[in-house]
Amino acid sequence: MLLNMFLLAWRNVVRNARRSLITIAAVALGLASLIFLWGFNDGVHNSMMRNLQQVIVGSVQIHANGYFHHPKLTKTIADVSAVEALLQEKGVKQFSHRLRTFALAAGDENSEGLVLLGMNPAMERRTTRIDQKVDQGRFIQDNNEAACVLGATAARNLGLKLGDEMVVLSEDRYGSLAAEKVKLVGIISSGEMGIDRGLAIVPLGFMQQMTGMDGKYNEIVLQLPIDRLETLTAYLRQALGSSYEVLRWYDMYPMMKQWVELENAFYYIFLSIVLVIIAAGIMNTVLMSMLERIREFGVMMALGCGRMQMAGMMVIESMLLGLAGIAFGILFGLGLVYYFHAVGIDLSGQMDSMARFYINPVIHTEIDAKHLWDTVLAVLAATMVAALWPSIQAARLEPVEALHHV
Repeated sequence: MLLNMFLLAWRNVVRNARRSLITIAAVALGLASLIFLWGFNDGVHNSMMRNLQQVIVGSVQIHANGYFHHPKLTKTIADVSAVEALLQEKGVKQFSHRLRTFALAAGDENSEGLVLLGMNPAMERRTTRIDQKVDQGRFIQDNNEAACVLGATAARNLGLKLGDEMVVLSEDRYGSLAAEKVKLVGIISSGEMGIDRGLAIVPLGFMQQMTGMDGKYNEIVLQLPIDRLETLTAYLRQALGSSYEVLRWYDMYPMMKQWVELENAFYYIFLSIVLVIIAAGIMNTVLMSMLERIREFGVMMALGCGRMQMAGMMVIESMLLGLAGIAFGILFGLGLVYYFHAVGIDLSGQMDSMARFYINPVIHTEIDAKHLWDTVLAVLAATMVAALWPSIQAARLEPVEALHHV
């Protein structure tokens, strides 16, 4: 019986091939557009999140408990070797030690308050891409050299250029004033205000010697694959205990994640609007098909076809149209995502002011599996909903009235 209903539904779909093809094309175009928009959206968001982690923040940071919200030079990691042993046990190779404090940087005429960040050059190159953001000069090389890398805005405010010397004043571990002269060897123009205006990077060994913090670190920065982020964070929190804080990138910078979630919510609203349009198109096609065949339905019911069978046949017709549209929509939509993932969409002329949000000027589309399946299943659900009204109308037909319908 089910096979007969399917064959009848198929015959009714192909009977008016032009109308069916238009409906299938509308579904395919709507789904392909949604897939491409999700691909663009996910490409932007994933790029932002990767850049935030890979440029300087890292995927996870380990500090002494309470350090992130109340940073202090003397709040150091108590047992670095124990932390490193845990990381090696879990196969984590991309991690870097850092020392951070606040300092006053002074040029010949101007001074500026900055975050003074000590980095191990070799470890940092394995962990982040901050060295690749240096567009003038070079990144720090020797772990003990009296050198500094500044953000472009900070260098301009201080009136410094490559090769100039500046004085850095800060507190040492005893609370006394520590001052050293460093040479500006690199300038970063990242577009991100926190880096360009408020950061001075010096070699870790030099900063430890300057502040009397030999062998001490405030933070350990980890770079992790996205699929290991949650599990490894949970493991480290349990293994290290309450003396340490293990923070994911979005624990430290929740605004970025919240912005992504907000934009995704807007896309789901847009998805709902498109689904209504798709459902209306399919319902129109199925309803027109039903109205044209009322007499045929009357004959079928007179011959013993039940009301539920009539309604089921209308649902199958709607599903056939929807599935065909979904198949072509997936092929076309994923084809667009794949093409623009390889080629990219150059928006450099429109995105100068957006660089501070870690957005690449060339967007490479990519789509998360969850968003793809949510969209496909939503379109499939819309095709089923679209069949409800025509099915109800078909099931309500009276055989005698249907046979006399003109």
